[in-house]
Amino acid sequence: MSTEKKNIIVKCEDNCSCMSIDNWEDEPEYFITFYKSYSGHSLWNRIKDSFWHIFGRDIIGTELIITEKDFEKIRNFNNESKH
Repeated sequence: MSTEKKNIIVKCEDNCSCMSIDNWEDEPEYFITFYKSYSGHSLWNRIKDSFWHIFGRDIIGTELIITEKDFEKIRNFNNESKH
């Protein structure tokens, strides 16, 4: 038996980050995940950041810059997914 998954992905205005909100119909929780792109960084900076992450330093920011339209998508996520 498979459960239906609802999700929405909202990108940062500068395309360096995004946020995913996921929900499975048989679970009451919503899962919010932040992703950060390191494509603009040099190879050395990406390797250095990887080591910092491996040794416990949190290198992913929590700030996301979104448009009003994207904010409304998040606000109406539960209502729109019931249609």
